[in-house]
Formats: sequence, C-alpha cells, structure tokens
Amino acid sequence: MTSSIDDAWAAAAPDPDPHDDLGYETRPLTVVKLDENCGGQYMILPKDEARLRDEEFLVADPGSICRLDECR
Repeated sequence: MTSSIDDAWAAAAPDPDPHDDLGYETRPLTVVKLDENCGGQYMILPKDEARLRDEEFLVADPGSICRLDECR
C-alpha cells in the first residue's frame, strides 16, 4: 500500500522547474564574501533591502558555493 506522499514522490519530475513545479519565486541576490578572519564564508542576501529579514539570508562556507554553469 502506498501513501499519497509516495505517489507524489514517484510523480515528481527528476529535474523539477523551481517556479512551475515547486512554486518558488526567484529574486535577485547579492553575494558578499566575508573577510578571511570570519572563515572566508559568504553571505547571500536579497538584493532588495526591503526583503531583508532574519529568515531571508544564508551564510555558507566556500565549499558550499559554486558557479552553476561549472557544476552541471
């Protein structure tokens, strides 16, 4: 017996479109490389400062960042 979650997972596209399949809205981002004294991490922020809230930024280590055109 399969659950609705199993059925949804089986029906999901192997490479879903972020907007059409997942409902994500893309927005411009600003990537800031922090000083090496801070571990060389990056902050990824919304370009529009009005959208800058606690839940709308990321801090990532250099190993987690790659250019999409180089990672395909």
